[in-house]
Amino acid sequence: MNKPLKRKIQLFIICSQLLAREGLILLTQQDEDIKVVGDAADDEAGVACIDTLQPDVVIVADGWGGEDCSCADTVKKIKAYHPHIPILVVSPHVENARVHMALAAGANGYLPMGIDIDELVRVLYTVNRGELTLHPSLLPAILQQLEAETGGKSTATNPDDLTPRERAILSALSRGLTDREIAQQLFISVRTVQSHLAHIYEKLHVHSRTEAALIAVQHKHE
Repeated sequence: MNKPLKRKIQLFIICSQLLAREGLILLTQQDEDIKVVGDAADDEAGVACIDTLQPDVVIVADGWGGEDCSCADTVKKIKAYHPHIPILVVSPHVENARVHMALAAGANGYLPMGIDIDELVRVLYTVNRGELTLHPSLLPAILQQLEAETGGKSTATNPDDLTPRERAILSALSRGLTDREIAQQLFISVRTVQSHLAHIYEKLHVHSRTEAALIAVQHKHE
C-alpha cells in the first residue's frame, strides 16, 4: 500500500523589495517540504492574494520602507481577515519597541535579517505548528512586555528543579543553539538532546523552545 504524500507547507511572502523577496523565495524553497504559493510587494495586494490562496504561513519581511514603516500594520491587516494563519516577521530592525509592536499585532514569530537558512526553515516549521518563536537576541522584548503586563512581577517557572544536564541544555537553548550544536557542545547525541528538551518542557510547563528560553532569560534577571 502506498503511503500518502506529505503535504508541503504552503508559504506566502510579503516584501516590498524585489531582490529581497526573490531571495526569500529561493532560500525557503530549498527545503523540499516548503512551497511558496505566492508573493506580494505590499500588504493590500498581499491580503487579496491570501484570501484566494489560503497559505499555511505568511512571511512579512519588514524594514526597507524607511524608519517610519513597520510590519505591525501589515500583520494587523492579515490577522483581521485570517486570525488563524501564522505570521513570521523577518526584519533588520530588532529594537524592543518594534518587536513588541509586531507581536502585539499578532505575529507568531520574529527573526533578525542576519539569520541563516537553516534557522529560517526551522522557525517556519515551528510557526506552522502555531508556536511563538523568537530569536534569542529578541527575548528581552518579550520579557519587557511580560514585566509591563504583570507590573514587574516574575511569571516564570523556576528552573532550579532541573537536573544539571537539563540546566546546561536550557542555557544553550537560550543562547540560540540548535539541537545539533547543543549535542556537539555537550558530547551527546541529538536524540538525547531532544529527549532532555521534552523533559525540560514538561517540568517547566511550556510547549516551545521560545517559552523555555524565555524562562531561562527571565530567571537570570531575578
